[in-house]
Amino acid sequence: MATTRPRSSARLPDALRLAPLRGVPGWLAADVYLFNTLLLAPVAVAVALVSGDHNDLIRAAIISALFVPLQAWLGHFPGRYQRSWPIAWSLLRFAVVLAYVGTLSELVGGPAKPRASLFVPVVAAAAAVGVTQGAVVAAVASAIYLAPEAGRLGGTTQIAVRGIALAGVSILLAFATRSIVSALQSAARQVRTSAILDRRRTRQIAAIESIGRVLATSGPTPEMLDQVVGVLVGRFGYGLVSIYLADGALLRIGAQRGYSQPTTTFDGSVGVIGRVMRTHELAFVPDVRTDPDYVALDEAVVSEICAPLSVEGRFMGILNVESTSRQLDRTDRDLVAILSQRVSAAVALGQDRRALTERISVFNDLHRFTDAVNSSLDPKLLYPAVAEAVAGMVNAELVAITVLDRPSRRYLVAAGIGITSEAVGREIHPGEGMAGRAIRERATVIDEHFGRERYPASVRNEAAPDVPIGVGVPLLRGGVVIGAITIGRTTPLRPIEIEALELLAGHAALAISNAFLHVDVEELAIRDALTGLYNRRYFDETLERTLAARRRDRLTGAAPLSAVIFDLDHFGRFNKLHGHQVGDAVLRLFAEILQGRFRASDLVARLGGEEFIVILDGAPLADAQRIAEQVRGALGRHVVPGQEGEILHVTVSAGCTQLDEAEPTREALLRSADVALFMAKRAGRDRVVAA
Repeated sequence: MATTRPRSSARLPDALRLAPLRGVPGWLAADVYLFNTLLLAPVAVAVALVSGDHNDLIRAAIISALFVPLQAWLGHFPGRYQRSWPIAWSLLRFAVVLAYVGTLSELVGGPAKPRASLFVPVVAAAAAVGVTQGAVVAAVASAIYLAPEAGRLGGTTQIAVRGIALAGVSILLAFATRSIVSALQSAARQVRTSAILDRRRTRQIAAIESIGRVLATSGPTPEMLDQVVGVLVGRFGYGLVSIYLADGALLRIGAQRGYSQPTTTFDGSVGVIGRVMRTHELAFVPDVRTDPDYVALDEAVVSEICAPLSVEGRFMGILNVESTSRQLDRTDRDLVAILSQRVSAAVALGQDRRALTERISVFNDLHRFTDAVNSSLDPKLLYPAVAEAVAGMVNAELVAITVLDRPSRRYLVAAGIGITSEAVGREIHPGEGMAGRAIRERATVIDEHFGRERYPASVRNEAAPDVPIGVGVPLLRGGVVIGAITIGRTTPLRPIEIEALELLAGHAALAISNAFLHVDVEELAIRDALTGLYNRRYFDETLERTLAARRRDRLTGAAPLSAVIFDLDHFGRFNKLHGHQVGDAVLRLFAEILQGRFRASDLVARLGGEEFIVILDGAPLADAQRIAEQVRGALGRHVVPGQEGEILHVTVSAGCTQLDEAEPTREALLRSADVALFMAKRAGRDRVVAA
């Protein structure tokens, strides 16, 4: 079994051992005392040979044989003594060297004994070991050398002069050697420190690059963030590492290592993390005991670095590092700061990618929505399509579409999701509910304390879900509020969803406006522009369809059908006397009387000029004659102002008839009504005649 040589506590300084002599064993170079003793032995032998005295050679060999083994034995002495009294032990070892040199100086070399030259390397070696050792050995060497000349110090012999010179040179040599060794040791320490820092920076750069590659692969996903904290723990030995991401006013944990019970959220009110949340500045706490904000989650933590994750002023979270084994230093602070920048960039990029993906999804949904609502201009199909599209885009439990009813100027529920069919057609007053508030304020409104008690009174009992969050978005077109979209959810809407709703509302408003225009165009095609009644074309087509249906169903005993033709008396002369503007006012007045006296199911039309007709489906001739008489009386009671303020009166004649089931045709019905009207005019006008 190989034995291990115990090492002396007094070794050559690191600066002197950087480049050891080739062929010198490491254990020998590590023992400065034995090394110096062995180097002096050949010098003693060489001096003996040069002196020419064989006895000197024998004495040199004997002296070396005594002191070298003694020095070697002391080098193997138990290490506890060396560690307990290091300076005393070092001086003991140098005492052996001095005794060796002193004996050689006295017994070897003849008359010209090499005293000074043998003491010089010993003093230099002692100074290299330490200041105390150098000073003591220099003093002792000088004393040994000067002792034989003590009686002659006052003389002028050359030996005395050399002795005094040796003492001064030894002292200067000791301090000079010590200074050189100290400088070498300092340089060596700096080199070692630089090497350590370089290696550390190399590892840090490699770790940063690896983190950058990880984040660039998939962005700041939970899996990727976990790999990042894994690198910090594995490569740098940080015991506790966590990454928190901003979620509104809170921080939520994204990844962590080392915590048995990590805190999942922070609100920014306490702790070093709270301070960073408030200030958005890096916090470096070398000793957590000295920081008043520190809150201990682990009693073993001694140091903490918390860096904000931010890009261009946008705060996105924090990177927190805590150490339980050592105090973190500025190098750690710089590393965490750099890493936080890398993570910040990755988080920002990930958020931007997610926002872009969401925006693309929104535009795709809007494209599908536009295709759906533009496929029909029929309000009965359009309004439910809008409600379904809104519910699909924002995952709402309740959706209601409120649309302006233009004839009445009221806002009515047109369609919805999560409401009963009875709610459709109910009026929503401005300022009432989410739709009413959006209509009144002409802007998007959000209520996070919504509930059934805040529903419009007209539909409060017709909406199934009781949702806590409500959103109202107005439908604006050409500066006019044509309706509103109401959203009810159990969870808050994200900003991208609000933006999507407002974009959708713009598309919905356009589609509804197009439906309005389509209705207007259709109305213009079938209605008289002056009176708003149906025109002759629509009347003929509708009457023909009605009569065709009666002919198909005449075996089932269809209800009677009557017709009334009205003709304003002497209207041509009235126009010439009072002007067409007054005449048009009379026509509009008579149209309003007709609309007020007949049912919505009755067909009321202007045949042309001053002639009007009404078809009463399901009414016998007597009812038609009675209602016609009411119309005649109502017109006679109305006063028409002339162009110069004069009071004018207008009368009307009417002819009534009932469809002959033996000849149920349009021509027969109108011919019979014309005959009755002719009879009324021949009888003096301003009367109703039935035929």
